[in-house]
Amino acid sequence: MLQKIKSWLSQKNEVNYLYFSILFVILSIFSLYHLVFLEQPLWGVRIFFFLYSAGQALLEVWTFIFIAYSLKRFAPRWTYALFIAFSFIVLLVHFTDFTLLRLMDTPVSYVFKFLFGQGFDHLFTAFSALNMNVEMIALIFLAIIAIPCFGVFLYWGTSRLARFMPWTLSQGQIALIIITIGGALLLLEILVHPYLDRSAYDKFQKTLPLGATFLSPTPRCIELTRPIASFRDENEIREKLPILKAKRLPNIYFFVIETFRKDFVNSETAPNLLAFAEKNINISSSFANANWTALSWFALFQSSFPYDWTAIRDHWTGGSIPLQLLKKMGYQIHTYSAADLHYFNLDQVIFGKNRELADSIEDYSTDRTLEPCDRDARCISSFAKKLAKKEGKTGNVYLFFFDGTHSEYSFPKDFPLRFTPIVKQIDYLTVNAKEIEPIKNRYRNAIAHIDTLLGNFFHLLKCEGVYDDAVIAITGDHGEEFYEEGALFHGTHLNRYQLEVPIICKFGKLRPTISEATHIDLFPSILHHISKVDSFDSLFDGRSLLSSKKRSPYRIAVLQNGPDTPFEFAIEKKNGHLQLRFLDPKNIYQQTKLEVISLQVDGKIPECSLEETLETTFPNALNLLFRE
Repeated sequence: MLQKIKSWLSQKNEVNYLYFSILFVILSIFSLYHLVFLEQPLWGVRIFFFLYSAGQALLEVWTFIFIAYSLKRFAPRWTYALFIAFSFIVLLVHFTDFTLLRLMDTPVSYVFKFLFGQGFDHLFTAFSALNMNVEMIALIFLAIIAIPCFGVFLYWGTSRLARFMPWTLSQGQIALIIITIGGALLLLEILVHPYLDRSAYDKFQKTLPLGATFLSPTPRCIELTRPIASFRDENEIREKLPILKAKRLPNIYFFVIETFRKDFVNSETAPNLLAFAEKNINISSSFANANWTALSWFALFQSSFPYDWTAIRDHWTGGSIPLQLLKKMGYQIHTYSAADLHYFNLDQVIFGKNRELADSIEDYSTDRTLEPCDRDARCISSFAKKLAKKEGKTGNVYLFFFDGTHSEYSFPKDFPLRFTPIVKQIDYLTVNAKEIEPIKNRYRNAIAHIDTLLGNFFHLLKCEGVYDDAVIAITGDHGEEFYEEGALFHGTHLNRYQLEVPIICKFGKLRPTISEATHIDLFPSILHHISKVDSFDSLFDGRSLLSSKKRSPYRIAVLQNGPDTPFEFAIEKKNGHLQLRFLDPKNIYQQTKLEVISLQVDGKIPECSLEETLETTFPNALNLLFRE
């Protein structure tokens, strides 16, 4: 037996070194590209990751060589050809990872979790929500089909060329090379590990070919006095729902505009909305509680911190508590949506099982012959017919979900452009920070179109005589980043570009001055205005903006985690940012230790200790997690 193993390991065969050298070069370029352009003053850290990246590329390629060598010797010929095609599929995954890191500063696992996190039945819904242009979708599917075939053809061509200068290796030699590379990487990491900063590691490690190292720096943690408060029990909440009464039931109009960043609301992009804001309640400091649609919609309609999203999604059946209270008061709920309400089962989270809370839903997202901007327009035109009827003028909650400002940034072909030049469509493969302005102009024009629809909406209310007493709330579900901090779009960074959204309100004829608000505060404020009851602490994490009670100086924003429980979040105040992560993402309600991802005061890393900074800058901030 030993003789057979020795013979098996020592027998030499030709290796297609040209093909695997090409793989190595491509893998190295994908990884090293990011390391060249990442801003990092610590050159020692950069050199370490340069070496580690090249070593991982070598390790991956030599592992491919070992598997290919084994298949060629011992398996049917078709399995060998299949593996060569598979190697190019892996290369396609690396290219996708390279593109996503360049675009959004996030690895390919983000897309897989987003698209496949709830199974293949959810794939189409998640993919269509991207609003990606047809040419790019066709290119993606063509690449998935063509690239493996090209890989087989390339292998066939390079194998013929390699025969002119053959290179033979034994299985034992290949295994020894793999062990040597792996050992060298481990030794390098053991030597550097004590000096590796956690924040630098998090920034660089996702650029590696394999996305991680053998070891990782010891996380900097804080210890809670007890686990965070669990998600609220639905049956207990229903038992203590207050009986709210109101003398009048003015119509409530609630707009959620996809990807709507606050600093783009100005006299040029949104004059109608700005004029409305100046005459009513324009909150100067306003933020989303998450950087992703599903979490933000949850925060808006449950008035709860979004890290409870998956727990309530999986355990509750009755839908939004604020909407239930409004229904008990006598309101009817009518929904007009250009966005897909099936997206991550949001319709069930908001309206309950079988959408029982909604009296009517007009969902135009299913009509894919319409552009998102046209679906937005349909919402307003359909609403106008409802409002014209007598029963449409009082006692109604109208919910609007607009989608024109998402992804490709949609506006009608005949819409007079206010901002030029624009890109015809977003080329995700070539877009970069230096050529971002035409994309931003496209986004500005999409906002301008929605502003026109809102102008029509305000005019309609005035014509029907229901404007003065109306309760109106207009916000975005999250913001959008345009490479201000190294990423495009949203769902990746808990920064002001992805979180700062307009929150513009009208509570009848009231004109209170409100300086700060987040999404979870909107429905408690509406309920307060209608019922004159200002305390809902047992029901919601949000507080009424109209209440005279002292507000917490902190706000919580949660980072998306696809369909899984969000486990990273930020606690922020005007001059401080504390970003934390649950060490075990599968059970956040039984942990007392949180990892500190970043800590900044006045935009800088504090020089004093972690404990001292928490005590001086963030006193009692962690009490939010206990609902105190």
